[in-house]
Amino acid sequence: MVRWAWACVGVLLVVNVTACDDPPPDAAPMSPAPAPTSAGWTAPPLRLPTAGPGDACPVAEPQPWSDSDQAHRVLGPGPLYPVADYFADGALQLRDEDREPDGTYTKKVRWIGSGYTGPVLVRAARIDAPGSATAAFSYTGESRDDGHHAVLTTPESDLPGITTVDGPGCYAYQVDGNTFSVTIVFRAAPANPS
Repeated sequence: MVRWAWACVGVLLVVNVTACDDPPPDAAPMSPAPAPTSAGWTAPPLRLPTAGPGDACPVAEPQPWSDSDQAHRVLGPGPLYPVADYFADGALQLRDEDREPDGTYTKKVRWIGSGYTGPVLVRAARIDAPGSATAAFSYTGESRDDGHHAVLTTPESDLPGITTVDGPGCYAYQVDGNTFSVTIVFRAAPANPS
């Protein structure tokens, strides 16, 4: 039994000897290397338009999407688009059942991409008055740089997501990637009763 214990210690000593190439314990810890597709990528500053109270909200015009089985219309110049089908009558429709305990409204907004792989950051803000907004993908990415960051690994992406706004008003997304930075303005409005 004692011989077995010493044999194990000997193995541990060998492991420790092979680890001598590691930096000394007082050296600064090394952080893990980022994924190759996001290495060196830094989020650009948030640059959103403004709209004064009472000004018309300069909303993005919906454009047709080529695959009607995926979406009928999208917003913005891409290559990552919010699906315009979620913006009935040109606005994100706010219903009582969308209201959270803190008073904000959370709405499903799906995003689709075309021809882009790499890091993407989606941020949202209110642009006509004080207030807040967020956008997030549901099954990928993480909160980062005051938005939602993900790495898209296929050129054709279909990303369920949510957008949260604090109430009716004029809002904008800023969508950033390695090769683009786009702004997409949208309105949020009370839903018309059926």
